Amino acid sequence: MKLDQLKVLRAVVETGSVKLAAESLNRTQPAVSQALKALETQTGTELFDRSGYRLELTAVGRRVYLQSLRVLSEAEDLTQLIRHFEKGQEETITIAIDAAADLNILTVVLAGLQSRFPDTRVVLRTEVLSGAIEAVQSGEAALAVAPAIPVVLEEESFDYRPVARSVMHNVAAPSLLEAMEAPQTLADLRRFHQVIARDSGQALGRFDRELGVQKGQRRWYVSDLNVKKQLLVAGLGWGRLPEHMIAAELAQGQLREIALRHTHLSFDIEVFAFRQRRPVTGPVAACLWDAFGVSA
Repeated sequence: MKLDQLKVLRAVVETGSVKLAAESLNRTQPAVSQALKALETQTGTELFDRSGYRLELTAVGRRVYLQSLRVLSEAEDLTQLIRHFEKGQEETITIAIDAAADLNILTVVLAGLQSRFPDTRVVLRTEVLSGAIEAVQSGEAALAVAPAIPVVLEEESFDYRPVARSVMHNVAAPSLLEAMEAPQTLADLRRFHQVIARDSGQALGRFDRELGVQKGQRRWYVSDLNVKKQLLVAGLGWGRLPEHMIAAELAQGQLREIALRHTHLSFDIEVFAFRQRRPVTGPVAACLWDAFGVSA
């Protein structure tokens, strides 16, 4: 049994006649009839009822036809995959995204990538603080999307493009704020647990310290910002989160901003897409980088 015979079977079923199938396949009618006859010989039974004006599948013919559709679909997928690799397109591409970055930054870009390169696997790797930079430095990620300071990206010799802005808010649940009794200074927060997202990288160099954490501060650690938000909403601690993650909770009064006179105020962050300056990239990574240039 050959794929060509299954293609003939599909064409005859879809068009309803040998003549129309031959036209759709750009073949002669005798060639189509011969392919059908060979297929029926191999299955040992007639696949079509030829007594009417239009060819109709027999019970066996219907089962063979349905199975042939699955075989042809898999064969076409395999052909597309082979062509994908022949063009030098990557099998897998990893993108590091910082937990503080809004995933909506990526969705439009990823939709275009999925449409153009359906056979490339995309791995989204969530990082915190130095994790995204280290993933790009090591080559484990082709590109990262993360809040950053341009001078840091320059020092790491990255290509970078701004893609979004956000605001970091220091928040707590109303019940915890009430227990704090109108804090005025950072020291007033020390006895209440601060929930801190643990760095997913090695935290070397400028990251080798806990930013915004005072000495003697009671603290809990998490590795996921959604877990952090749940703890804050439950009144189990206070901490800083990006605006897009807590907009609904702020609007509904589940969280409120901690307003100290001089410290721990909200601040703007800028989110960048960045990669190694001289990356060894394939067409998928190049397309991804170009897409961020358009979206910016």
